[in-house]
Amino acid sequence: MTDIRSKFLSDQLYSKAALRKIPLSGTFELSPLCNFACRMCYVRKTPAEVKAHGRPMLAYEDWLRIAREGKEQGLLFLLLTGGEPLLWPRFWELYAELVDMGMLVAINTNGSLIDEEAIARFVRRPPRRVNITLYGGSDGTYAELCGAKGVFDKVRWAVWSLKEAGIPVKLNCSLTPRNAADLEDITAFAKELQLQLDLATYMFPPIRRDPDAVGVNDRFTPAETARYRLKGLALQQGEEACRGYLARVRQGSAEPPGLEEGCYDPIDGKVRCRAGSASFWVTWDGFVTACGMMPEPRVELAHRPFAQVWRELTEGTDELRLSGVCARCANRAVCHPCAAMAAAETGTPQGVPTYLCHVVEELRRIADEI
Repeated sequence: MTDIRSKFLSDQLYSKAALRKIPLSGTFELSPLCNFACRMCYVRKTPAEVKAHGRPMLAYEDWLRIAREGKEQGLLFLLLTGGEPLLWPRFWELYAELVDMGMLVAINTNGSLIDEEAIARFVRRPPRRVNITLYGGSDGTYAELCGAKGVFDKVRWAVWSLKEAGIPVKLNCSLTPRNAADLEDITAFAKELQLQLDLATYMFPPIRRDPDAVGVNDRFTPAETARYRLKGLALQQGEEACRGYLARVRQGSAEPPGLEEGCYDPIDGKVRCRAGSASFWVTWDGFVTACGMMPEPRVELAHRPFAQVWRELTEGTDELRLSGVCARCANRAVCHPCAAMAAAETGTPQGVPTYLCHVVEELRRIADEI
């Protein structure tokens, strides 16, 4: 009941913020550097690539200024991500400042750099939540998918230790052909620790990392995406829940597992999620976007007042329109396409993301057979 009440209050808060164009939540993408090299990552760069990029990474003082000015506009929820944010040189100094500022701070991390000292720091200044991505159930899978050797036990230890220390933890899993065989182990681990697991079977084409990667990623075929979506749901919630989901697919209205809350449902061609109306994303090289997966609208931050940047971002988001084909599609309430998906799959928010069309076709085929 507490979780239901908390979600209801959160939804109400975001709805009011979106109506009033208040930047209630933000994401600080501190760096594209990471000690993993995940094949499907949308942002990772090597140090040499960062050096050749042409724009420097934002500095500690930049992030503090954005946070302070954002707070004046209503910023409360803040996510620190990367790359791997714990690699950023002044992470702990920035984290302490943000928490002391009154921000409710969450962290996205691969978990491999969390040690006893990190846990002690989190105990002294508790985060809203630590989100750890679990990429597999063995060192072999981590090496194959992430290019990281000898880290599996470190990640497991980090998850266990954070939970033991009373730090809120959520597990994420990006499922691809290279770690699909570990799905049972991943879901079993989450159940053993009684932790929420957000399982994503849809991998965005990494157009931010590579503009030529439109519609391409190291991922499942659409039919495989549909089948692993169902398998993950059955493993997490049981066969009855899976059958209930398929029944809703047949009826033409089903929530999409594996997406963050509020990341879907453009019903009339407009962007209806929180992006650009109640939330924003700051890239490591100094642009403000509506969503980390959306290349446009993109507003130059530089030394400009955040209030002005936020206003330009909301205006740019309001002008976005998705394909009229998607808005009229009978499968819209099962597919839940968004502007970021359309842009990643087709190169423009106005495109039709046919990959998602094929996923829904497979879901409907399976639903009709049961």
